[in-house]
Amino acid sequence: MSTDIRDRLRKLGVHKGAAHVTSKPKRTLHAGLEALIDGEVIETDYGPIFVHAERYAPDHAHGRYALGAALSQSPSVAAQLTERPSPSGRGVQGEGLHLRRAAFIDTETTGLAGGTGTLAFLIGVGTFDPDNAFTVRQYFLRSPAEEPAALLHLADWLDQFDAVVSFNGRGFDLPLLQTRFTLQRLRPRILTVPHLDLLTPARRVWRNRLESCRLSSLEDHILDVHRDQADVPGFLIPQMYFDYLRTGDASEMPRVLYHNTYDILSMVTLSTHLIQLFDQAQIADRNAGDLYALGKWHADQDQIEQAETYLRQAMASAEDVETRHAAALRLALIYKQIDRRSEALPLWEAATDQATTLAVEACIELAKHYEWHDRQLKRALKWTQQGLKLAARLPDAFARDEAEAALEHRQERLEHKLKGEAE
Repeated sequence: MSTDIRDRLRKLGVHKGAAHVTSKPKRTLHAGLEALIDGEVIETDYGPIFVHAERYAPDHAHGRYALGAALSQSPSVAAQLTERPSPSGRGVQGEGLHLRRAAFIDTETTGLAGGTGTLAFLIGVGTFDPDNAFTVRQYFLRSPAEEPAALLHLADWLDQFDAVVSFNGRGFDLPLLQTRFTLQRLRPRILTVPHLDLLTPARRVWRNRLESCRLSSLEDHILDVHRDQADVPGFLIPQMYFDYLRTGDASEMPRVLYHNTYDILSMVTLSTHLIQLFDQAQIADRNAGDLYALGKWHADQDQIEQAETYLRQAMASAEDVETRHAAALRLALIYKQIDRRSEALPLWEAATDQATTLAVEACIELAKHYEWHDRQLKRALKWTQQGLKLAARLPDAFARDEAEAALEHRQERLEHKLKGEAE
């Protein structure tokens, strides 16, 4: 080989012989799960399972409440928040729903689609112990083959509890677990006990005030819960588990267990806060928005006296016109439905003081009342015209055009009626 060619090859990093050949570094062993997470390997008839447990004292603060505060909340109010009675009737009827006898359940899965292809590789269950401490037990599948053993053990252990608490568990966690149990030919009683899905009452209270009612949003804005850097976004968890199965590297799994633990602890804090809000016997920290939401909830339950109390409190304490108008119109609707129209009139009138869509709606209600019930067409026309004035000042063009079209049609009809009476 000529010197010129050899020099060119050397510049490109090519060398003759084996003197410059280096061996590849040896592959380091990945950290196994048991080396990173304290846990117990339980032997079952179907094989071993891995369970991690974390115990918290009753005075352990998670956000704005200690965990043990949940134990002093009203079982009857908790039962009302379930909305749907259990087929078994246990835990809700009579005694109410006792959080001491409830299992707080949250799962981490291989996907969000559900169905038979979705695996719950981590099932976290939080429960109160006899000494009021709170323990989170996490059943982790080191491989999908451990699922039958984990489900069988879990089904037997959960049989001692009389209720389930979840966050969006009615739409996801419980149907998924039911599918997994069914595939293993198991029918645990826990799937038939009363179920308090906290997402439902949370939406009733905060959906009009928060951009999102996700648990993370409630932690930030309502519960004063702050997660540290150990947490991981939920949408990354499925891929992190697949990576663990593929490589055997469990270094990210402590973050997944942390995420699951915090979900469960936040459910306890949220339970305490929601039950306090809905419990009339408690002196809770309720703002006008809370009071309005509670009034609507009691109205939907046909609990007129309680609804009236909360809605009037919302009207009196509201600093923003939207909440005040909304509370007035909701209470006026109650009076209209139970034929107490004379009490609805001042509420409608009070809601016409500023240009809002609710104020326009109040004008329409007044016009309808005087056209069809009191038969005072001039008053009906007056409120129609007032509604047109307010509608013209609405900032939303679509709402403005829609309101003006309806009111102009009503005005034409009333003017025609008045002309007919004059003739």
